[in-house]
Amino acid sequence: MKILVTGAGGFIGRHIVEEFSKLGHDVRATDLPTCDLSQAASLGAEVVPGDLLKADDVRGLLDGVTHIVHCAATFDLGLPFETCLRVNLDAICLLCDEAGKHGLQQFLHLSTGGVYGASVSTPVREDHPHHPQDAYSLSKEAGESAVVHKLREYGIPLTTFRPTAVYGPYSTYIAGAFFAIPSMLRYYGVNKLPSFKGGKSLTLVHVKDISGAIAFCLDNPAAYNEDFNLAEEEPLLAGEFLDFLYGLFGIDVVFRLPYSRFMIEGLAKAVLKLPSPVSFGLLNLVLERMWNRIVEEEGLVRALTARFDQDFMYFLLGDHYLDNSKLRGIGYVSRYPTCLEGLVETVEWYKHERWLPIPAKG
Repeated sequence: MKILVTGAGGFIGRHIVEEFSKLGHDVRATDLPTCDLSQAASLGAEVVPGDLLKADDVRGLLDGVTHIVHCAATFDLGLPFETCLRVNLDAICLLCDEAGKHGLQQFLHLSTGGVYGASVSTPVREDHPHHPQDAYSLSKEAGESAVVHKLREYGIPLTTFRPTAVYGPYSTYIAGAFFAIPSMLRYYGVNKLPSFKGGKSLTLVHVKDISGAIAFCLDNPAAYNEDFNLAEEEPLLAGEFLDFLYGLFGIDVVFRLPYSRFMIEGLAKAVLKLPSPVSFGLLNLVLERMWNRIVEEEGLVRALTARFDQDFMYFLLGDHYLDNSKLRGIGYVSRYPTCLEGLVETVEWYKHERWLPIPAKG
């Protein structure tokens, strides 16, 4: 067995390479030539840089490969649909066509829970209708449809994973909002903020449960031609999550507001109608300057960017509670059934690696 891991230099890909390497699998790690694949090399993986949008590169990547774990993607909610589509659809079409010529044993595809869009039922199971809303999720839905069609034609078993919001060591994008911003507020002396009572249901997923689930489904007939949600077992309400997040950075709740779904979703819809520079342009400029000052003062690693993108507003529409019982039904045991332990460990990792300031001011 030889496994090709695409996007191996990214947040999730590096954890998958580590998982497989520890299990003793023969791994070929690939990412763009500009990406750092030194960690993969140190783990004993064969490192082959390549561009999945170039047919010659893709052809060379698949020599001798029996399984593909495809997690390469453009994930940035600030990018236009056309840019997302080029990587999240065009690249996967090239990869699938080449896979068909090599007679692969299994194709494991990392999609996103965003393909469901705003939930019409809770919890969201794998048979929930697909109504993707943001540019990233729309492009991933197009990629899902293409890979199903192509691999069915080639007779290659497909396993599709749909993770909810992912956290864990080395995350940069989501962490820019969830970690950098509250850390920055605490740094500048903010130690009390309002929260909500109750609110929408949501689940996260630790990156180690993504790598663990993929490893569990590798060469597993029970996972052939199936799709699986990747999420925690126990959801949190929005207010509970906000309270817990505050506590990680030493911020107390000064009072709790009633959670009005009508008002919050109405506000989100109104913001989504605005031109992007109007809605978040000035805010992100201010956040960037404030964060850069902290990075310079504390000598932090320049890994995170404090920002909010307009398409974050889609997360305020409907519940985001994905049900993972289908995956557990074939025997997978979650490493992090809730986010409570995982978030504590993750924030401590960020502080230890000097991605976040410690100790905080104020």
